[in-house]
Amino acid sequence: PGIDVPLKNAPLARRISSAAIDSAIVAAACASFGFIFWEVAGIQPPRIQSVGLAAGFFGLFWAAYQYLLLVHSGSTLGLRLAGLALTRFDGSPAHRKLRRWRVFASFLSAISLGMGYVWVFLDEDSLCWHDRITRTYLGPAAGQSSSAEKNEAVSSRS
Repeated sequence: PGIDVPLKNAPLARRISSAAIDSAIVAAACASFGFIFWEVAGIQPPRIQSVGLAAGFFGLFWAAYQYLLLVHSGSTLGLRLAGLALTRFDGSPAHRKLRRWRVFASFLSAISLGMGYVWVFLDEDSLCWHDRITRTYLGPAAGQSSSAEKNEAVSSRS
C-alpha cells in the first residue's frame, strides 16, 4: 500500500569490495587452519584432495563467519570497512531474527549455483534473492552517504 520509494542501496562495487575483504579474512583463516593441520598431521594428501578440502573448508568457514558476525553483531569487517549497513526496505535497521533469516536466504542464493547472487544483474534495484526474500538491503551506514547523494550534492552546488 502506498508509493514505492526507491531504495538507497549501495553501489555494486562497494558491495563487491566488502565481500572481497571478508573473503580475504576467511581465506587467511583457512590457510592458517590448513598449515596447522599439515604441521600436526605430518601428512600431505594428494593435490586433488587438498583442493577439494580447501574449497570445502572455505565454504564452511564462510558460512560460519557470515552467520556469527551478521546475526550476532549485525555487520562484518568487510561491511564496516566499506561503510555499509544492513537495512530494511522501510529504512529501519534489521533486527537479529531478520538478520538470521537473511543469512539462511543467502545460503539459498549460493547453493542454487550462485543464481541468487547473479540475480543482482537482472534486478531493477540491483538486489539479490536474499535481499528480496528478507526485504533487506546493504546501504550506506549511518553517517555515510551513497554516491548518488554525493553526486546530487555536487550538482546542486554548481
